[in-house]
Amino acid sequence: MGRDYLNLMQGVAKSCETEFQGEKKTYFQTLEGHTTDCLRILKCYFEKNYQSVLSFSKRCGTEPATLMKNLFVTIYLHDVGKLTRQFQDRIRQNKRSQRYPHAFFGFPLALEVFKVRIPSVYPIEGFPVVEPLTVLSHHSQLHDALYQNAEIRRVDPLQEEMVDHLNHFPKAYDVLGFKPFFEFAWDLNAPVRSIEVLKSENARRKINSYLFPLSRRSSVKGKVQTIEELSEMTRMKSLFTFFLSVTKLCDFYSSAHFSDFCAGLPSQKVLGPLLESPDDYVLTLPTLSAADILGNNVPYGFQSRIRGEASPYSFLFAPCGRGKTEAALIWALDICRRFNKNKIVFAMPTQTTSNAILDRFVKTLNKAGFHGKELVGLYHGKSSIKLKEELRREKGNESELDEEEVEEVKSEEFKGKVFYKPVTVTTIDHLILSFVHGFPQADFACGNLQNAVMVFDEIHYYEAQTLRHLVDLFTILRKMRIPHLLMSGTLPAFMTTRLARDSIEEGITYKEVQDDEGLSFTPFKMKFLDYHLVEKGTVAQEVVEEVRSNYLQNLNQFIILNTVRRAQQFYDAIKSEIDKGSLCLIHSQFTYSDRTKKEKELIEGLKKGKRPVVVVSTQVIEISLDISCDVMYTEVAPSDALGQRAGRLNRNGTHWKTDGHEFLMKVYPPEHVLPYEESIVERTRDSLHEGVHSYGSLKDVCDSVYGDDYLEEFEKRGKFEGAYGFLEFEGKPSLFKKCFLFGLKPGDITFSEEVGNHFVIRTGAYRKFDVVPEVRYEDNEGKLRTENQVKIPYWWIQLDMKMHGDELQWFEPVERQFKWKTRIYWICKLPYHEEYGFDSSILEEENERIGLLENVL
Repeated sequence: MGRDYLNLMQGVAKSCETEFQGEKKTYFQTLEGHTTDCLRILKCYFEKNYQSVLSFSKRCGTEPATLMKNLFVTIYLHDVGKLTRQFQDRIRQNKRSQRYPHAFFGFPLALEVFKVRIPSVYPIEGFPVVEPLTVLSHHSQLHDALYQNAEIRRVDPLQEEMVDHLNHFPKAYDVLGFKPFFEFAWDLNAPVRSIEVLKSENARRKINSYLFPLSRRSSVKGKVQTIEELSEMTRMKSLFTFFLSVTKLCDFYSSAHFSDFCAGLPSQKVLGPLLESPDDYVLTLPTLSAADILGNNVPYGFQSRIRGEASPYSFLFAPCGRGKTEAALIWALDICRRFNKNKIVFAMPTQTTSNAILDRFVKTLNKAGFHGKELVGLYHGKSSIKLKEELRREKGNESELDEEEVEEVKSEEFKGKVFYKPVTVTTIDHLILSFVHGFPQADFACGNLQNAVMVFDEIHYYEAQTLRHLVDLFTILRKMRIPHLLMSGTLPAFMTTRLARDSIEEGITYKEVQDDEGLSFTPFKMKFLDYHLVEKGTVAQEVVEEVRSNYLQNLNQFIILNTVRRAQQFYDAIKSEIDKGSLCLIHSQFTYSDRTKKEKELIEGLKKGKRPVVVVSTQVIEISLDISCDVMYTEVAPSDALGQRAGRLNRNGTHWKTDGHEFLMKVYPPEHVLPYEESIVERTRDSLHEGVHSYGSLKDVCDSVYGDDYLEEFEKRGKFEGAYGFLEFEGKPSLFKKCFLFGLKPGDITFSEEVGNHFVIRTGAYRKFDVVPEVRYEDNEGKLRTENQVKIPYWWIQLDMKMHGDELQWFEPVERQFKWKTRIYWICKLPYHEEYGFDSSILEEENERIGLLENVL
C-alpha cells in the first residue's frame, strides 16, 4: 500500500493530482483498493435497504439472493477493463484514457462471466443482458452507436492480472462479509476465454459484434430488439437501471472518497482500500410522524384519512392553502413503510414551486431533529441558482462563490439530478426525461426511481400535450409498480376518468381522497365586468381609481393579466397612485435573480402582516406564490387557472364575507385569449356564474369546461409536436420503446432540459428561449450566468431576423469557451430594468406596422 507506484505490480484504477504546500502531488489507488471500497458501499446498501431489495426482486420476478449476488459480481467486474497495458501506462502518467475506454474492454469479460459461470438475472436465449450492459455503460449511457464508431485503439490485456483479479472473487466475498445475503462459489481453474478476444487483431470489431446486430440472434442489442411487449420492456429497464444506479453509486462515491482522502496527504503514495464509513454515502429515509409534518396544527379530516384510505395509486383533491403538500408527504412516508420503498420524489409544475417545496421540506426535517439539507435534493433547469443562494446564505457570504463552493453546488445539483437523496423535489419535465434517455445521466436517475414513490402536484396545470405524456408516464409507472399520488384542487374529471379506464385492465384502482370540508368553503364572490382591464395599451381608469381607493382602505389587492405586456401597461398606469414600497410587478420576463428577489420580498412582507400591498402579475402567481389578497382583479382564463387564482383570494378563508368586507374576484374579458385556447376560455365564461363560489363549485365548472374526452379530442386534432410520443399514438412512435435500453443519444431527444428536439414535452402558444439583458452583460463573460438570464418569447428574435437578416438589431450572439465546450449566449439589447423587465414596445409597434408575424403575445 505504501510502495512507490513505479514498482507496483498490480493494476491501478484511480489517480488524483493535488497541491500540497505549493507542490503538485499525484496519488494512485489500486484496482483492488477501489473495488474493495465499492463493495463496502454495496454491502452498506444491502444492510440499509434489505427490505427494499427483497421487494424489488419480487416485483421483477428474480430471486433476491440471485439479484444481490449478481450485483456483487457486476460491481467487482466494473473496472476490470482497466487491466490493459495502454490504460495502465496512461493512468500512471495521470492522463485521460478515452482511446482505451475500460468499460468497453471490460464488457466481453462480463459477458463471459454471466453467460458461462453465473446465470444472469435476465438472459435472452442464453445471452446475459443486464450485468454486461451495466459494465459497458457505467460511464457512458447506452445508445445505438455507443463505442461503435469511437476511435478505440488495439489493446494489450494484462492476462495474468485479469485472471488474478477474477480469482479474488471468493476472498472479497469472505473478507467483506457478504455471506448473509447470498451464497457464492467460483471456479478458479476455468480459463477466461474473453481475454483471447481482447488480444486479437480485430478486438474492437469482435466486441462490437457482441453488441450490435449482425442479425437479431447474434448480438445483445439484436436480442433486446426481439422484445416487443411493454411489460417485458419495463421489467428489463427496471432491472438494468437498478443495477446501473447501484453500480454508479458505489463507483462514484468510492472515487469521490479517494479524491477527498488525497487532499490532505503530504507525500506521494499508492493507496489500497480507504473507505471506513460507507454509511456516509448510503442515505436513508427519515422516520417522521404525522405530528412532525403538521407541527402543532390539528390535522384536517383528509390529512388524517390519507394514511388509512390511500392506496399506492391515489388521487388527492383539496383546495389551495389546505395542506395538500403535508398530506402528500404523510401518504408518501406511509406507502414507503408499507411497500418497502426508499425514496420520495415530488414533481412540481414550475421551478418556483420546486424551490418553495424544498424550503418547506428542509424546515420540516430540521424541526424533527434531522439535517434537512443532507436529506432533500432539488433539480430543475435553473436549480443551480437556488443552490448558490442557499450556500451564500448558509455561509453568510454575498460575494461570488470560490472554486470549492462552486464544486459544492455542482455536487448538490448532480445529486438532485439523479435522485440520490431520500427526498427530491423536481419538475415534470426532468422526471419524464429520466425514462427516455433525455439527459446523460437518465438511466442512473431512472434506476434510483425504481424504489421510489412519486407525488405529482397541481396536476391540472399542464397543457394537453404535456398531459398526454403524463398519461403515458403513469402507464409506465404502473407497469413498474412505482406508487404515485396525483393531487390538485381543480383536477378536471377527464384525467381521472382516463387513468381509471387505462388501469382497469391491469387490475389497479386509483383511490380518491377528498377534502370535503375545504371544497365546501365559500371564500369569495365573483363579479363579471364587460370591459377590458387593458385595451390597445389603454388601462381602464375606473379600475385604477378603485384600486387606489381600496389601497387607502388598507386592503391587499392582486391584479392578474394574461400577458406580460398588459401587466406592464397596468403597472405603468397605477404606479403613480401607490407608494413604491407597497407596489410590486411580477411576471416571467425578469432575470431569475430579480424575480427570485421580488417573490421573496413579497412573501416575507405578507407573512409579517405588511399591508396594504398591491401586486400586478401574470399567471405566474397562480401556483408559485403562497400569498393572499382581499380583492382580486383578473382577466378571464381557463377554469382551472381561475380556480388557482381564486386560491390567492382570501386564502385559508371559509366565507366570502368577514366583518362587512366582501372578498371579491372581479373578472374582465381579455383583449385577446392568448396564450390560452380560445374554446376553453369561451366555455369557461359560459359556465361560470356571478355570485358566491366554493372550490367545489369551481371544480364542477372545470369538469363541464373540459368534458370527459378532452385528451381524446386533442389526439384526434393531430396537433402533437415532435417526432416521438412517450408511448405511440396517432402514428407517433414510442420514445420509451425506442430508448428502453439502447436508443437515441440525449442530444437527439432534447436540446436541453427545457427545449425539445425530437421529443417535445411542453408546447404552449410560442417557443421561448433564454437571453441575457445587455445592461447586465456589460461585455463581461463572467456576467453570462444563469442568474442573469431571462426567458422571452421566440417571436422577438424571429421578428429581428425577418426584418434585419444577419445584421440583427436587438439581439447579439456571444460565444463563451469552457474547458470542454463552446456555448452560445444571446444578448438582448432591448431596455431592461429590474422594476419593469424588458420594454418590448418597439417590437410590438414594428410588428403591428409591418405585419410580419401574426397572433403574437
